[in-house]
Parts: sequence; C-alpha cells; structure tokens
Amino acid sequence: MKIVILVKSGPCTDEADRALQTAADMLAQGHSVSLYLLQEAVRFCGPHTKCSNCMELRELIEKNLEVRILISDAKLRGIDEPSTEHQILLGSYESLIDLMESCDQVIGIL
Repeated sequence: MKIVILVKSGPCTDEADRALQTAADMLAQGHSVSLYLLQEAVRFCGPHTKCSNCMELRELIEKNLEVRILISDAKLRGIDEPSTEHQILLGSYESLIDLMESCDQVIGIL
C-alpha cells in the first residue's frame, strides 16, 4: 500500500512524535510511505533544529521513508534549502496534490 502522511506541527511536538511512529509502523509492515512536511513541520529541515525526532527522521529515511518539504512554507520560515544531511525532496502544492491522488491512503497528523 502507498501511504502519505501530512504533518504541519513542529519537530519537537506530540504530533511529530505520532507522525514518525506511524511512519515507522507502516514501513515495518512493508508499506511505501511518504512524509510531507508543511507549515511548522518544515523546521525538521532547518540547519539548527536539534531534537530526538530529527535523529529518528534520519533513521527512517535510511529505512526508505520518502520525505518531501513544501518549499513555499520553508521559504516563509527562512529555510531556503533543506539541510544537506537529510535526503529531502522539494515540493509544491501541485506535487502535494499529485502525491495524494496517487496514494492509497492519506493520513493527516496536523
């Protein structure tokens, strides 16, 4: 199953914890999972963000979690490019809609 998880809460929140745990569980079950970072969640990619969830995100990326960042939200928060230590794909509203239409399930952890 192809699943996309939408996250808008910052990296050090209960919602981010829940999103990463959901992604980890779905990956463990063999699903293809994309995490789409919106609004404050784009701070996962900031150069100075340090919290346990950032480490967990890196581990999930190594387990084939696809992560996309809404570039317009990142730019509004002063993040011109995602941190190079992450493998993050840049996205737009159009790519978000395309991804949602191509997935079997969309989960919003907002």
